[in-house]
Amino acid sequence: MNNDVAKVISAEWLKLKRRRTTIVVPVLLGLFAVVTFFGLDFAVRRQVIGLPNGFNVAAATISLLINVVVLVAVVATCFHISREFALGTIKSAWVRPITRNAWYSGKILSACGAIALLFLFTAGIVVLLAALRFGFADLMEKDYLVHPAESLGWRMVLTVGLTLWSLWALIAVVAMLAGLINHPGGAIAAALGLGLLLTVLAIFPALRPYLLSTYLSLPIDQMSAMSKGLPLPLSWGQVIRHTLIGAGVWMIVAFIVGRQIIKRKQITF
Repeated sequence: MNNDVAKVISAEWLKLKRRRTTIVVPVLLGLFAVVTFFGLDFAVRRQVIGLPNGFNVAAATISLLINVVVLVAVVATCFHISREFALGTIKSAWVRPITRNAWYSGKILSACGAIALLFLFTAGIVVLLAALRFGFADLMEKDYLVHPAESLGWRMVLTVGLTLWSLWALIAVVAMLAGLINHPGGAIAAALGLGLLLTVLAIFPALRPYLLSTYLSLPIDQMSAMSKGLPLPLSWGQVIRHTLIGAGVWMIVAFIVGRQIIKRKQITF
């Protein structure tokens, strides 16, 4: 890793340690995960959303949790970058012997690291609750083995990893918007507007395979179907390829465009 990038990441982590939101946000998200889990636990025990199986409840909870993490990622990334322009602190950052590319790369990597820890922390809470409440057993249909617990467990790990990859792609896209707009509020509005546009475009089946929102939901939708014993929409190989390639393209394009925006940005305040 470039030494300048490492300096930016170190500085950002130091800032995070000093902010109360670093504690408040994980606590609130953890509470949301707990409340959601027990709400779904209540439903599943009445066989409203499937069999009372740890994998089923964990997948359903993480599916809802992803939407909240996406919102947190959008808001955090916008403040992470646009606030520097809004407060004017970007001038002191850029007059130091650190290139704009290193600053931008460090910002994105630190945001990716923070969101990764947050998502893994809350997903870990869900998995722990599922293990204590239900356990992770084979998925059976009477005497027929539908999916062994080992297979379901590895698919759950894969789902979390692929979702994290898509979240990083989201951060790259939001960072590009935040670099274009000099105020966190405007950047958040633009990111939410893009999300709304993707939701509308998802109506058209021909466009759905190319949307970032598809890659955010594809792994957990696959896991949810598997944990219920339903027919899988795709093979797991297809899910892996589509998510890695599709979200990767979004990530790379957004990163390149974002770097160009930062490179050409004029500071006039």
